[in-house]
Amino acid sequence: MQRSPPNKFQKKPNTPMDQTQSEPNIIQAVNDPEFSNVHVRHKRPRCDSTSDQLDDFKQEIKDILASWQSEQEQTISKFMAEQKALVTKLVSDMADMKHQNLEIQKTNIGIEKSIASISDLYDDMKCQVKRLQDECGEYRKLAESLEKTVRDIQFKSRSSSIEIRNVPNQDKESSADLVKIMTAIGKTVDLPIAPSSIRDIHRIPGSSATKPIVVEFTSVNFKSDLISHVRGYNNKQKAKENKLNTELLGISGQKRAVYIDDHLTNSTKRLFYLAREYAKKHEFKFCWASNGNIFLRKQPGLQQILVKSEATLMELEEKK
Repeated sequence: MQRSPPNKFQKKPNTPMDQTQSEPNIIQAVNDPEFSNVHVRHKRPRCDSTSDQLDDFKQEIKDILASWQSEQEQTISKFMAEQKALVTKLVSDMADMKHQNLEIQKTNIGIEKSIASISDLYDDMKCQVKRLQDECGEYRKLAESLEKTVRDIQFKSRSSSIEIRNVPNQDKESSADLVKIMTAIGKTVDLPIAPSSIRDIHRIPGSSATKPIVVEFTSVNFKSDLISHVRGYNNKQKAKENKLNTELLGISGQKRAVYIDDHLTNSTKRLFYLAREYAKKHEFKFCWASNGNIFLRKQPGLQQILVKSEATLMELEEKK
């Protein structure tokens, strides 16, 4: 068996003494192969730029903070400027509102004074209107009284006269023809009428084909008796067509109803017409004229109503 030749560079084993001995020249010993078993710890060389990087980092942080601070200051300054402008505007608006409020207060004071003045004026006018209404009422009563007095005076001049309506005109009619008509009326209602009892008879001028006939008797009593007989005769007739008419009086032509009443004045005629219209509207059974007065009666047995003037009808209308 062959062996390899010994390595002349074979490392001698270190003895304990060798391991504990100190080498005076450490640098040379490190490079000596004999000391190769000694492990030398190599430290990482310190970089000289670390300090510069740290300074740069610090500076960068400072710059960031400075920039952020600057931005914040600008934002705050802008916000404060906006708030200041807003507050200034609010103060200005409040001043304007205060001024407007003062103007409104002044206006309100003026309006209150005007209203007070108008109220006083209204009260004065109200008193004047009340006084005028009272005076008007007195004047109305006076006018009604005067109107009634005039009607009474006019009626006294007609107190013995009657008016016959709806009798047709005749050709070349004379007073004698009218007297014959009156005689026929008296015969029909069973009250003889002598020509001597007639003071005057004539037709009222006009263009109507049935101009009214006015008859003045010698006495008021005879006139009243004739009207009473005519109403009595008409009331006895059950059929409307059998009441006093031209056929019964011997007048030729179309049969017409004949109406006989007091010879009323124009104002009384108008009042009589209004009273009849009121009676139809409100279902009054009776409406008649007697001695120049107008009467209404709702039902038989009820109290009659004297119609003094149109005001009476207005009062009755208001009570409905």
